Amino acid sequence: MKEASARTAGRDERTFRSRHLWQLTVICGTQFLVALDYSIINVAAPSIRESMDFSSGGGVAWVLSAYPLAFCGFLLLGGRIADLYGRKRVFIWSLAGFLLASLLAGLAWSPAALIAGRALQGVAAAFIAPAGLGLLQAAIPEGPPRERALGIYGSALSAGFVSGMVLGGVLTEFAGWRSVFLINVPIVVAFGLLARAHLEESRDRHASRHLDLTGVVLATVGMVAFVFALTEGEKYGWSSVPILACAAVAVPAVALFVWVESRKDNALVPISIFRTAAIGAANLVNVLLICSYGGMLFVLTLYLQTHLGLGALQTGLTFAVSGAIAIVVGIYAGRYVERFGLYRVLLCGIVIETAGILIMVGLPEGHGFALVLIGTSVNAFGHIIALVTTSIAGTNGAEEGRRATAGALLNVSQQLGLAVGVGVVTSVAAHFAAASGGAVDGWRWALWCSVVFAVGAIVATVLLRKRFQGEATAPA
Repeated sequence: MKEASARTAGRDERTFRSRHLWQLTVICGTQFLVALDYSIINVAAPSIRESMDFSSGGGVAWVLSAYPLAFCGFLLLGGRIADLYGRKRVFIWSLAGFLLASLLAGLAWSPAALIAGRALQGVAAAFIAPAGLGLLQAAIPEGPPRERALGIYGSALSAGFVSGMVLGGVLTEFAGWRSVFLINVPIVVAFGLLARAHLEESRDRHASRHLDLTGVVLATVGMVAFVFALTEGEKYGWSSVPILACAAVAVPAVALFVWVESRKDNALVPISIFRTAAIGAANLVNVLLICSYGGMLFVLTLYLQTHLGLGALQTGLTFAVSGAIAIVVGIYAGRYVERFGLYRVLLCGIVIETAGILIMVGLPEGHGFALVLIGTSVNAFGHIIALVTTSIAGTNGAEEGRRATAGALLNVSQQLGLAVGVGVVTSVAAHFAAASGGAVDGWRWALWCSVVFAVGAIVATVLLRKRFQGEATAPA
């Protein structure tokens, strides 16, 4: 009898682990795809401009920016709808939307159709990402198992972003630019079938189905206007009419959003969520981390391509080294948190990330490839540890009905960080390059800005250490 019970328990345990493995595969695989499509288009942009006959060089920029603008603008809505109406349902339907958007972009017959397809990809991704993270939290309980899962999740995001830079060049070179969109079709079909078979439905069963439409409008308008102003400010000019108009819309929209949400029972994002465990602290640190990391990548891409003369594919392969390091380290980051505690691991990760940037702040006029390779490798080691740790802190403690919303907030903080970081370093680089007459000098000052953001993350982590220490996990 005991032997039979043991065998039954063993089978149940294997089934449990197998189910979690498939769930994690589907969720992390789709997040890999979302990150991949964020960067895969960059290398294909010149071919798209020639093939689609854009009226101006700036026209193709909308193909690049439509995805991140739509993604950022609809994240909070995607997270809340997933919580209210079913995370699995939203996840699968959003995958279907992503497939159709990819087909539209890949078969586009005009620039307008291509931009529309790209924007719709961003909207679908804004529902996929928070729904997936909400499903992960619902499937895997808090503690060591979830921390390890979030480590793999963080690795998937890093791998997707870096892979996009490499894969975009390969596909454009050998299969044409349309293939960077059409390759999504079989991948999405496969993940959709796996999601139907292995994911389990979860949602907030106690909340009203009433959707906070006022919050949706204010959040979407404010976020899109804010991100557009920051990312396009250098191109249009910070005092130009489009940028000033976006700022005039974004600031009151965001302020009104905070005011409205603090007074609603069924708010899109209740302000109280930022007082839950370390969620508010994690999102603040996340913004600063991505400000530093995104600004650094932007500067180094310019340095490698325009100064050292590397092609887009060679540049992507250069970053692939740091991407591979991030993938390996990310898998084990959750174990570091188990052993040493969340606060210590987070602080250590940010310090290492900062050290990696400091290695590169003195960019040489020539022969700087080795310096970039070493600096980005050190930076990647620390960055992925910090990113996984903020993901753990930003989701642990979230109410059952707000799991996808917590995931959406993490994605929003990353998008804000990317917009702020790139906007700041672009302006700083242009200013000092004009003052000194040398682009390299401008990039050096821009890297110092990335250092300042990273140091800001260190300071914020130390000041908010009680929040993070409250999330620490005892050794397993």
